[in-house]
Amino acid sequence: MAFVRDHGTCCVFLPLKLGIYLVSMAVFMDGVLCVVATFTADIRFQPNGYNERFYRLPTFVGVFGLFLGFIGLLGTHDDKPAWIQWLVYFLFLKFLALFIACAADYSTLFKCDSWLSSTERLTHPNEQLTALAESGVCPWARLAYTVGAAMLLAFWAYCTYHAYTYWKQVQCNPSYPIDFGHERHGTSGRWDAFQVKDPRLPENEEGQPLLPQHMMHEEEEATPAPAYGTAEHNRYGPDAQEMADMEP
Repeated sequence: MAFVRDHGTCCVFLPLKLGIYLVSMAVFMDGVLCVVATFTADIRFQPNGYNERFYRLPTFVGVFGLFLGFIGLLGTHDDKPAWIQWLVYFLFLKFLALFIACAADYSTLFKCDSWLSSTERLTHPNEQLTALAESGVCPWARLAYTVGAAMLLAFWAYCTYHAYTYWKQVQCNPSYPIDFGHERHGTSGRWDAFQVKDPRLPENEEGQPLLPQHMMHEEEEATPAPAYGTAEHNRYGPDAQEMADMEP
């Protein structure tokens, strides 16, 4: 029976190691989306886009997740702290990049109400902000962006925290649990635990009598050995002959 280390839980009921598997896969898939966003320049594939200065920051960082997510997956499978460390550092960097980009976008959205009449529109054109201002949905855009950014940051913060926790546990090299529970019931208990049949039965079928040689072995084991000092134990003389043969 294979034993696994107990690292705790993730997402209330998932084992922590399985949770880090899913985090690594999420980093890898996010890296794929960032690669698509880089080549297509489509705002729909990235979580930000209202601030022109930090427009490419989360996408540029997320591209490295295509490699570090795979490294984290292998490191989690083999319990390699050095590989998991790279995943943790990347998650910290990714969260920081998202936080900076979201804060910059939110500050830009505050200009939405007066954007159409501002001179900045002519010197620094912003197509996304112009579209919101012309539609008259600036307050709703700020509310929707706040909710979406909060959920996104909370998700990656949660992933970063559990990845860091798992990395620290692997660094400590925890032991495997030792369980002798199946050994307390003898041979039959071990057969039941591994769900196998009695190998002494003919053709390995249950409900059949034991083979003759096995029955003799069972009788020998069931017969207690004579105690030392008894008459039966001392029926041999010093010359290894039976006492009956020594009598006149």
